[in-house]
Amino acid sequence: MSACPQPADHRRESMQNHSATTSLDHDYSGRVLGGYRLLRRLGSGGMADVYVAEQASLHRRVAVKVLRPATLAHPEAVDRFTQEARAAAALVHGNIVQIHEVGCIEGVHFLVEEFVAGPSLRAWLKDRGPLAPAAVISVLVQVAAALDQAVAGGVVHRDIKPENLLVTPRGEVKVADFGLARVLHENLELTQTGMALGTPLYMSPEQTRGEAVDSRSDLYSLGATAYHLAAGQPPFRGTTGVAVALAHAKEPVPPLATVQPAFAGPVGELIERLLAKDPADRFVSPAALLTAIDELPAGLAAVSRTAALPLAWDPDQEFGGSFSLARLAAARPVGHRGQASAGPPTAAVTAATAQLKVALAREEIDRLVSRRVWAVTAALAAFGLGAGFLLGRLRAFQSRRRGSSRLGSRPEGIPGRPGRGPGSEPAS
Repeated sequence: MSACPQPADHRRESMQNHSATTSLDHDYSGRVLGGYRLLRRLGSGGMADVYVAEQASLHRRVAVKVLRPATLAHPEAVDRFTQEARAAAALVHGNIVQIHEVGCIEGVHFLVEEFVAGPSLRAWLKDRGPLAPAAVISVLVQVAAALDQAVAGGVVHRDIKPENLLVTPRGEVKVADFGLARVLHENLELTQTGMALGTPLYMSPEQTRGEAVDSRSDLYSLGATAYHLAAGQPPFRGTTGVAVALAHAKEPVPPLATVQPAFAGPVGELIERLLAKDPADRFVSPAALLTAIDELPAGLAAVSRTAALPLAWDPDQEFGGSFSLARLAAARPVGHRGQASAGPPTAAVTAATAQLKVALAREEIDRLVSRRVWAVTAALAAFGLGAGFLLGRLRAFQSRRRGSSRLGSRPEGIPGRPGRGPGSEPAS
């Protein structure tokens, strides 16, 4: 058993091993990794392959995520990954998927987690459709409790979405992947391969701009997730990731009650407050959200913190034939890769670029074309936009806009508003 490379040597070794032991298509099923026998590969995500494994010492099932070389390509990523995993492991809470171990054996970096015998809320939506108000409130309460624990530990998730929320047969909702999104967020080389910094369908406006984020960004993503669970569709959809991200930053949220009348009233209003563009207009913290839920009218508050969990399900049932207790539904299907090569511009790309040019004409252009947004733009290239094509359009439009600014012009119908530069939000 060879030792893992030190951070300074990791990039070189990972490049050498990319087509060998750490190949993207390599299946480690049947291999013993430390004290864990990898029984079966369950699926693949953008960062790792996920296995169900047997921990020999305790005779229990665990989930093992074997990271791909690209995930740790940056020279400092190994140390950062270990630090983030340790911080996340300190978050001991019933609504957080617990991290048991982080390690590296023979050049293979892996993370051992609690095995959750249940589907993700994405799988739940696909199989059973939208949730009733009581079930949505239950999700909000449980995820907010997890985020409140994260605030105490100084951790921001950065990628709250239905895929990262797992449901046990008892109806408990557990938040997965604490500590991993930050590794992606800070790894510029990784984003340049087409990996996403969060998911545009649920990404907060400040996150799309590449600004510093705090727990209020997670609350926005929770609001977008709750909207999807209630309406059966996310608050914004588009042909490209860039178009969706711009909608989160600029467009008003369609009132939830118009999409799903069952959410007319205080529950819908609470979700829409989570989706406020300005973090200052959201709940100040997860604890404040929990307080607001406790203060809902009697008929609704009864399903908050102490009631039976409405998402309880029969473990003998399968979800659309795609989930059983032997499958971890949060993982993407094998064969789906989180990276995509950018092809030539299509009609959808051209339309998205036009939307982008209109958005950049607004007074907040300096925020949207700040240095940090380049990383976000590169990440969103995975959804079909060529990064070079998009960046060229950005630079060209910025140049034209500066020229028009010297003439004192302003696009009609766009009110002026003082811009705020990157980093204006509290640091995480």
